[in-house]
Amino acid sequence: MQKSKTGKYFKYAIGEIILVVIGILIALQINNWNNERLNKLDADVAKENLHNEFIKNQNILKTSKEHNQYALEACLSLINLIGATKKELAQQNLDSLFNSSLKAEFYFPTRSSLDNILQTGSMKLIESEELKNTLQTWIASLEQMKSYKEVQTNWQNNQYTPFLLNTVSFRQMDIYNQTAWSGKSKISTDYYSIFQSIQLENLLDNNLFLIELTISQLTGLETLQHTIIDLTGKSL
Repeated sequence: MQKSKTGKYFKYAIGEIILVVIGILIALQINNWNNERLNKLDADVAKENLHNEFIKNQNILKTSKEHNQYALEACLSLINLIGATKKELAQQNLDSLFNSSLKAEFYFPTRSSLDNILQTGSMKLIESEELKNTLQTWIASLEQMKSYKEVQTNWQNNQYTPFLLNTVSFRQMDIYNQTAWSGKSKISTDYYSIFQSIQLENLLDNNLFLIELTISQLTGLETLQHTIIDLTGKSL
């Protein structure tokens, strides 16, 4: 009888252990399922935030690209007037052209959502390798553009703008910026002498090269951003 009781207790203990193991496995499965559900929710939020952020960036980039295009076209008009006659120069709004030639600007995208994903390690939630690679390419391209733009800004600040400071009226140029202090200068500008200068021609030539490079970089970023918008419109 004692042996029979021991066997029953042993079977009961085995049964209890099996039930505990099954319970643990079920709990682990539920925990894993819950973690996957939370990760999916986080991934969906990250996707939506990136999608909205890069739509905004496309609009910001469009404005920056337009300003750089204005500057490019102004420099083209100015360089084509090098060596022009007084009569030809009198037919042009030179103050407006010089003002527009300074309009090349940098692209400052918003990237709070992307930076949050990078800082929190949420990038691992993104299953799409294409999206992850495109985001990394965008970051690298933006950094490359910053280096190009720094060269362009230094050139403008150290070469082109100082030349204009000594030759044309910034007050008259500011008429086209609608500043409160703008107006007709009492000091006349000798445009004819300015446009007989090989220095101005060279300055404009380099301006054109650097602005065109900036526009090319912006076009590349625009394409990458369009891809990111498309990819974040799908499941991560």
